[in-house]
Amino acid sequence: MKTLIVYDTYTGTAEKCAKIIAEKLQNADMVNISEQRLPSLESYDCIVIGSYVHAGHISKKIKRFMSMNFQKIKEKKVGIYLCMLGEQKHFDQYINSNFDRELLSIVRVKDFFGGELNYQRMNFLFRFILRQIEKRAKPQFGIRTQKILDFAEKLMNQT
Repeated sequence: MKTLIVYDTYTGTAEKCAKIIAEKLQNADMVNISEQRLPSLESYDCIVIGSYVHAGHISKKIKRFMSMNFQKIKEKKVGIYLCMLGEQKHFDQYINSNFDRELLSIVRVKDFFGGELNYQRMNFLFRFILRQIEKRAKPQFGIRTQKILDFAEKLMNQT
């Protein structure tokens, strides 16, 4: 199964997750939608879409990719992952508020893989706000590697 992983990353976490998925799937290409041109989707059997979540919203570039390519995507196996600091209830909310229902109806696998705060890639105001939230909310940090491996395994087992 030839797979294309299309992702956008803010602090590098979505890219780390894409690399783990690509290694597990073996026959996968990765495209950072903010930095690279998309190859032709016709040559892929599976499309994995990954994004960060910022203030409850996924990347605008990922949203644009999905809307512009829906007709091509709907003929493929589709997986979606989010990188975020929340828990399952937040994931369900973010999925339903950020993705079109028609797209969600064809998604075979979806999950969230945790998140990291890379303060070096953030501006001062964003760092300040996140540190205040971090003090109050005590979110769970880090990539959940086993969830990524399970995601890839489920995707490979889809017919």
